[in-house]
Amino acid sequence: MGRLRSETERSEISHDQLRAMQLAKLRAGLPDVLATNAFWRARLQDVRGWDDFERLPLTTKSELVADQAAAPPFGTNLTYPVDRYVRLHQTSGSSGGHPLRWLDTAGSWDWCARIWAEHVYRAAGVTREDRVFCAFSFGPFLGFWSAFSGAERLGSLCISGGAMTSEQRVHTILDLGATVLLSTPTYALRLAEGARDVGIDLARSGGIRVTIHAGEPGASIPSTRDAIEAAWSAVSFDHTGMTELGPTGHSCSARDGVHLIESEYIFEVTSEGELLATNLGRWGMPLLRYRTGDRVVASREPCSCGSPFLKLVGGIRGRVDDMFTVRGVNLYPSQVEEIVRRYREVGEFVIEHRRERQMDEVAVVVETLVSDFPVERLEADLRQALGVRLGCRVVAPGTLPRSELKARRVVRL
Repeated sequence: MGRLRSETERSEISHDQLRAMQLAKLRAGLPDVLATNAFWRARLQDVRGWDDFERLPLTTKSELVADQAAAPPFGTNLTYPVDRYVRLHQTSGSSGGHPLRWLDTAGSWDWCARIWAEHVYRAAGVTREDRVFCAFSFGPFLGFWSAFSGAERLGSLCISGGAMTSEQRVHTILDLGATVLLSTPTYALRLAEGARDVGIDLARSGGIRVTIHAGEPGASIPSTRDAIEAAWSAVSFDHTGMTELGPTGHSCSARDGVHLIESEYIFEVTSEGELLATNLGRWGMPLLRYRTGDRVVASREPCSCGSPFLKLVGGIRGRVDDMFTVRGVNLYPSQVEEIVRRYREVGEFVIEHRRERQMDEVAVVVETLVSDFPVERLEADLRQALGVRLGCRVVAPGTLPRSELKARRVVRL
């Protein structure tokens, strides 16, 4: 079954047609997997319909890690001989545990690049006329590697920001006339902060018109998105994906969530609100009914942008394993960030979580230049929004760690 070729087709395709497309792609890819992939051969049976699919077991990251440990270096989730694969990436390890190594064939890598070109960039209005700057170290994890290839496929000028300091990246963006920035949300704010430190106002000096962010939920958090857009005088978009899955979703003009790319994946949401994903174009090292660990709220309501795809309302709300409890109230870092980022004086923040006398104690630590920062007002805003008291304290600028990768918001002491 052919891929979706235009926004018009995307807006006209029905949910039943999408389901038929998904099932056809799944059934086309599974025979090779069942024949030669040792990891999945022991877990799967032929899928003739949706009832068969829903009986397949869920897959966890811990199972994949254990498989690679037992059969190093790549594990047994290999549909083809190793010499058929052309790229190796690995997870960042930021979620804890050992990083996962992931292999791509030329075909599966082209699939990743096509998703960026035809879905993510299209939703953000990026064209071949743009100059795309990736503020990314280009290490072994997937990060924006696939975004870079997607921009090449689109015909844009691709600019690598690897092996540069933040100040060098700012000057490169300006010198080369970059129009699109790709980074984590936190690092976009860090770049703007670094520019101000050397007397550059990016909102006035920069030519960036679109920013695309991944790795954290910040670009779907209104106050964080507003801060990025004000700093860069640009329109910000969210993007979701995982090294082991590929690029999975993007925000849209409605600015109220992330659309999951259902023409290339099968998505499910458990009763606990965890997102499951099955990729339909990475058959050399596939994932079926994979527990992403992302906490979401999904909606099938029609979107003003015209996309027929499932929407995650508010984007990814947080990681299931990031939840912390204060006085019986379950909280996620994204809920705290939405309040803290309303205070433009805050440069960076972390959430300190400790156990004292069998009780969870949580404090929000903010970094700011303002000598009379309104700590009590922030505490009151947090209590009103979250229904529980969180203590706050201020530290000097430069105290908290900075990273171009995923920000570590919760520090467990």
